[in-house]
Amino acid sequence: MLPGQTEEIRVLGTNGQTVEIEASGGELIALGKGHWRFRAPETPGLHPVSIRPSGHAPMTLNVVTKVPTEAKQNGSLNGYRIGQYPEQPLRGNPIYLPPSGKIEITPEMMDVRVSPHFTLGQFLCKQQPDHWPKYMVLREGLIAKLEVILAEVNARGIRTDTFAILSGHRTPWYNNAIGNSLFSRHVWGGAADIFIDTNGDGRMDDLNGDGKVDVRDAQILVDIIEALYRDGELEDRPGGLGLYGPRPHRGPFVHVDARGHEARWAFP
Repeated sequence: MLPGQTEEIRVLGTNGQTVEIEASGGELIALGKGHWRFRAPETPGLHPVSIRPSGHAPMTLNVVTKVPTEAKQNGSLNGYRIGQYPEQPLRGNPIYLPPSGKIEITPEMMDVRVSPHFTLGQFLCKQQPDHWPKYMVLREGLIAKLEVILAEVNARGIRTDTFAILSGHRTPWYNNAIGNSLFSRHVWGGAADIFIDTNGDGRMDDLNGDGKVDVRDAQILVDIIEALYRDGELEDRPGGLGLYGPRPHRGPFVHVDARGHEARWAFP
């Protein structure tokens, strides 16, 4: 959330039981039973909201107050290179407008969960490794899509707690430095290059059990995602799906994004 931004919080399914709620920052205004308006604090950073429904498991909303885009000077924020977003959005699509703010990341925030199975640090741009704080953009729609895919992967017998993310957010500066597309969804925090790595070797696992890791292992992940589309499980989350085969410096992976319309490609 941006500083001072307001959102409504509703707790459902409690059958009228008491719900305790506490914000570590910002302001909570009661609007009714199980219903509040939350105003984000002015200070950037993590501000958890604790929710404790009587007779139910407690919940935590990890609210992050962003640094407004206007704070950027000469293409940088506190020495962290951001670069410049395109002056005009692609085909006039508002999802390609410059983000309104950036999430400020300190080392202590790397393990903050943005969903049950993903953390902020997994999506961080790979530039300036020793520079802190860092800044990133991350879209909730991408996280929701990855959770759906992860659940289906596990349901099909491929046991993994999360996806390894080869590339998540990229600043415009870094995206340009590696020669990537000007309008890559990575730049807007809406894309992730994922693979399954349960043995921790930094490469895709041998999913088909043929004793080697190649594009056919990534194809298994693509097929699972395509099945979710066919079954309507991702009907409200259309986006890009790309297949990438191995290269000398990395293993195969799958690109997933939440651009709002379907796109398909393959580089085997």
